[in-house]
Amino acid sequence: MRKFLFSAAASLCMAACLLLCGCDVGRMSSLSDLSRPYAGMYACEQIRYGGRDMLGKFDYLRLELKYDGAYALTYRTSGGAEGSLNGNYAFDEGGERVTFSAPFGGRMLSYAFPVQDGHILIDYNLSGTLLHADFAMP
Repeated sequence: MRKFLFSAAASLCMAACLLLCGCDVGRMSSLSDLSRPYAGMYACEQIRYGGRDMLGKFDYLRLELKYDGAYALTYRTSGGAEGSLNGNYAFDEGGERVTFSAPFGGRMLSYAFPVQDGHILIDYNLSGTLLHADFAMP
């Protein structure tokens, strides 16, 4: 009886927390959607353009995945120039691919990239030359 009462109280407490905190349980498909383990700051560990190492040209190159589904890619070149790109992101159900979306030229562009062992691997054909970047949490 004691175990039943404890289990019932825990269930009621969890239900109350979900209702009172404003979570939309119907929109959440898994525990990872609730906890968002992938949210945080990622540092660029490798960036290559046409096979040439470009990491030395940056003081930093960071990708922040925010809890609200927004991202910010920020950088500072070794020459002191700074910039950023902002948009939205979404992970697939298994957490194996991330899709970044950003407005460009009056329309929304979206690109999906693989995620392996906590690394976001970006391979993108930029003007006929492969750009490869590897972002990971430090």
